[in-house]
Amino acid sequence: MAAHPITSLAIGVLVTAAILGTLIVPIYARITPKLGDFPFFYWYLLIYMPATALVLWIAMLLQHRLKPRRPDGTDTAGTAGDPVPGGVR
Repeated sequence: MAAHPITSLAIGVLVTAAILGTLIVPIYARITPKLGDFPFFYWYLLIYMPATALVLWIAMLLQHRLKPRRPDGTDTAGTAGDPVPGGVR
């Protein structure tokens, strides 16, 4: 985090905004305006859910940029199939 404070701040703001969009109920707990027969609550959620998915995907991409990389370009976090020096994990 110390090496990339702006990226870390952007991730924090994006995730916080995604969470607060549902926790601050007075934003969407109303009947008007209506779009057809749907009150505001329903079309807020229909727009909010895909927007939240997009925001969290962007946060994930930013977080992926923070991972340290090996000189060969792969991530340092290994998987179960990666060989370990010395043969012991």
